[in-house]
Amino acid sequence: MKRHGVIAVGIVLCGFCMASAEAAAATGPRKKLIQVGWDIVDTAFLREHFAEMEAAGPFDGVLIYVKGKRIDGKPANTSSGWDGARWDRASFKEAIDDLRACRFTQFTDNFIRFNCTPGTLDWGDDAGWQALAEKAGILAWVCKAGGLKGICLDPESYGEKQFQYRAASGRSFGQTTALARRRGAEVMRAIAAEHPSMTLMSFWLASMCMNAGRAAEPDDVLIAETYGLWPAFLNGMLDSVPASMVLVDGNENGYYIEGAAYYTVANKMRNLTGPAFALIAPPNRAKYRAQMQVGFGFYLDMYINPEGNQYYRGPKEGGTRLDRLRDNLAAAVDASDQYVWVYGEQCRWWPSFEFSGWGRERVMQSAGKGRLWEEALPGLTRTLAEIRDPAEAARAQIEAARKAGKLVNLARNGDFAAKAGDLPAEFGTWQDTEAGSKGKFLWDAEGGGCGRLENMANGCFIQKHAAKPGQMYYVEATSRNEGAAVPSVMVRWQTAQDAWVRWDSDVVLTFGAAGEGGWRKASGVVVVPKGAGQLVILLRVRSFGSGGDVCLFDDLELYRVGGR
Repeated sequence: MKRHGVIAVGIVLCGFCMASAEAAAATGPRKKLIQVGWDIVDTAFLREHFAEMEAAGPFDGVLIYVKGKRIDGKPANTSSGWDGARWDRASFKEAIDDLRACRFTQFTDNFIRFNCTPGTLDWGDDAGWQALAEKAGILAWVCKAGGLKGICLDPESYGEKQFQYRAASGRSFGQTTALARRRGAEVMRAIAAEHPSMTLMSFWLASMCMNAGRAAEPDDVLIAETYGLWPAFLNGMLDSVPASMVLVDGNENGYYIEGAAYYTVANKMRNLTGPAFALIAPPNRAKYRAQMQVGFGFYLDMYINPEGNQYYRGPKEGGTRLDRLRDNLAAAVDASDQYVWVYGEQCRWWPSFEFSGWGRERVMQSAGKGRLWEEALPGLTRTLAEIRDPAEAARAQIEAARKAGKLVNLARNGDFAAKAGDLPAEFGTWQDTEAGSKGKFLWDAEGGGCGRLENMANGCFIQKHAAKPGQMYYVEATSRNEGAAVPSVMVRWQTAQDAWVRWDSDVVLTFGAAGEGGWRKASGVVVVPKGAGQLVILLRVRSFGSGGDVCLFDDLELYRVGGR
């Protein structure tokens, strides 16, 4: 390989997703994995161990607890602050100092977990809700000052059932929903006053009560539901949410979804005529659609629990439990807009963390026994890394193989050193002669050999490789163009009998900025789709000039990567 000096373009093509290079290079957010679990840490632990945590976990961020004091001097903690006790704002400065001391290189999207526990507030308690709104504002201040992405609400009732309607209150359901909506607006105003551009994630937004959204009269269902007042509280937050804030519906029910069902559920969460939007007040629907992102929760314990456990996922047909985890997590990531939060209880990610206090005995007697997740489910770390950022994981794997002297380029004549007549050996050619393309294919001696296309309106060098569905490959090539020639790398699919298949999974890799000698690089990761038996690489050029257009291709590399 001649290894031209170029600038790389990393393309992320994950799981079931076969996005184009142009789409991946756009300004939209990259998909992210957020760690959640019983090994959740506070800011003091984060300050001490953030580098170790980033090295241990293939995540883009973590949920943390924040500690301070109440105004009466008692301890305050975001694990249990959903009540009328007021917090001492100044006492949370220590948490900000901890966060500012962290020099994150990987954990770019960290969130404060704020549990809706103990959930003892009466909806008519003005003073209590004012105190809660103040606390939400304090957390928004901590987020902004400490460089966190935002707050993550956990509406689950670990204590009292805050969002369940109680007729014993003496109020009608309508009166109570009006109060809940008012309280949601108060909490949101306090958050927005401190940090209007944060990301507010919740383990549920409208997805919490989608069953009610399927009914002709949702209130007739919500009145008896454990979380029947949650849609009203959500609508209150939407009443006051600034346009600069991102909302993430983390849909914890993602724990129980499999495969293609993630796409179905995501559509129901996004669709204006779907069951989620039926719970959103008409004046709020436009802003909810504009600002809400679909996310999912993913439950790791299902893949280590013993058969017979109610939370059990067995092996994939013809494979392992890890294979099934990989397929499901890839689908969840693909169906989400940006975030999937990965939850685990019985094991830990952080080497320095030991389960202690409440639940220790339960954890140590569980299927995971408090071990590191990688010990309980070997290969999990690599699997998550590949799903989180396939291109980054592939490059790391390739570099490790290179250092070990075990790297084998599957591309035949990838350095273009050999020729067959006037053409590069091992490459076929095609051009669209029916549309008038009359270009030339040549072997060029520059730099030890490269492929040359002249005045090619639409044509390509072609190379095929046997492949199996589910396999992951890293593709890379360099190019230099003159005139109006525009190069790209296409990866397409054929059966073993040379029939074209899976047009929906074609991949286009485009070239980055020019480096030494004008050479540019395109690179990416592709996953072989179902029904394919061959991976077909097309080193393609389109010319839009009137003559003198030249494109050179070199350094084609193809590596089998991933854990399959």
